[in-house]
Amino acid sequence: MKLQLCLLVCFVVVFEKNECAKILGMFPFPGRSHYIMFRSLLKGLAQKGHDVDVVSHFPLKENITGYNDISIRGSAPIFTNNFTLDLIQDLSYNEILDIIFRMSGTDICKLNFATKELQELKKSKKKYDVVLTEHFSTDCMLGWAWHFGAPSIVMTSSENFPWASERFALPDNPSYIPTYFVEYGSKMNLYQRIVNAWTLLKGKLYFYLYSSIPSTNIAREFFGDELPDLNLLAYNTSLHLVNTHFSISNSRPLVPNVVEVAGLHIEDVKPLDEHFSKILETDTKGVIYFSMGSLVLTETYPPHILQAIFDALAEVPYKVLWKGTREKFPKGLTFPSNIHFEPWIPQLDILCDPRVKLFVSHGGMMGTQEGVYCGVPILGIPLFADQSLNIKRAETAGYGIRIDLKDISKKTFSAALRKILFNPRYTEIAKETSELFKDRIASPLDMSIYWVEYVIRHKGAVKLQSAAKDLHWYQYYFLDVIAIILATTYALFYLVSVLSKLTLRKPSKIKIKSS
Repeated sequence: MKLQLCLLVCFVVVFEKNECAKILGMFPFPGRSHYIMFRSLLKGLAQKGHDVDVVSHFPLKENITGYNDISIRGSAPIFTNNFTLDLIQDLSYNEILDIIFRMSGTDICKLNFATKELQELKKSKKKYDVVLTEHFSTDCMLGWAWHFGAPSIVMTSSENFPWASERFALPDNPSYIPTYFVEYGSKMNLYQRIVNAWTLLKGKLYFYLYSSIPSTNIAREFFGDELPDLNLLAYNTSLHLVNTHFSISNSRPLVPNVVEVAGLHIEDVKPLDEHFSKILETDTKGVIYFSMGSLVLTETYPPHILQAIFDALAEVPYKVLWKGTREKFPKGLTFPSNIHFEPWIPQLDILCDPRVKLFVSHGGMMGTQEGVYCGVPILGIPLFADQSLNIKRAETAGYGIRIDLKDISKKTFSAALRKILFNPRYTEIAKETSELFKDRIASPLDMSIYWVEYVIRHKGAVKLQSAAKDLHWYQYYFLDVIAIILATTYALFYLVSVLSKLTLRKPSKIKIKSS
């Protein structure tokens, strides 16, 4: 009887603490590689019993109770298989920032605010307990939390961006914390620290000038002139869920409302269906999985690069599973018999199959994390954005090798393949890193759900926020105090100097008697 009473009390407490909340997910960026992380949390919240409205370009294919799609698909070009190498390779820092701030930021804001779905949402009488959106370059969407009078939570599908630091008072000392836009480790030489510091400062300044100010103007056209400056709204964000983990990123100090949830998008590994199970059946040493992500199709790569890769793969005793459509490759290529092409592949399930021995990848954050999760070494061919940084970390840790696309020949690619396939240390370190990555007090999904519900329960959870975010930059870096100390010290030295000179110049009143 006592046990039954105890269980009843526990049930009532849990039920009361996790009552249904109204949640708005606002994710306007048309990149699937970003959205798969957000989708995992939004689905998880709905499955916990919350009522979740989701604005995105990627409506669910399955029905989940409590998950309500508000699709804006078609309002902006989808960033999936929609780029060519010449558009994204060898871009300057300024060109990368332009893609982020304009193409992926202000342009997206304008297109999405023009949709009837968002117009109707603004006019609706709905009420929300919290608003979730992406922290990238679409600050304009922070206006929704202000519009509905709800706490704001942001998510980042990659490493933190330079402009996130001030908003959360997040330490970002460039002497040992590499920024998103460089490919350095935490141990940098003098030149690298100079470049890292300049990249950090330039990223912050350019974001304010070319993203924050224009986004505020665009958002005010939609929400009204009474909308506060978006920087002020950003500084009052309750929580930041970021796609990093110290086991694969750099260890760095975090404030309480910045939580690492790398691997949030990783769901349970499922057994392979008969089709893929048969594909992996091989009398070779194992399988190499080749996938270059969803941004650029491998079928559009230069023919001489593809042929060099094919020729190198033909000489290793492994079967190759390549994500791509054979018929779409350029004419005239010679395809090795050990390569099997598939237009779609269940990546996580494939990577976690023990027959897969190597992952050839562009180094995207999601794929890299899946490779780490499954304990598979990576041969990285970075193309864009943070991919170089991700591969650099894998290389530094010892579970990856990097080769640039422009440097690929049959000889160089073959050497990289043989180095990673025939040295067991790469696989050993990959498996060790996998254990570190998985060893947590709770799963990334459970951790994320807990903190979202925490913000809801505590009406924004203001106590999580650091007081440092309210300081001016010269106060945060102690420059005003240093200036006072220097000024006071200078004044004291100056006073002593003046008094000394006056004392030395004053004629002596003591008369010496003559004998």
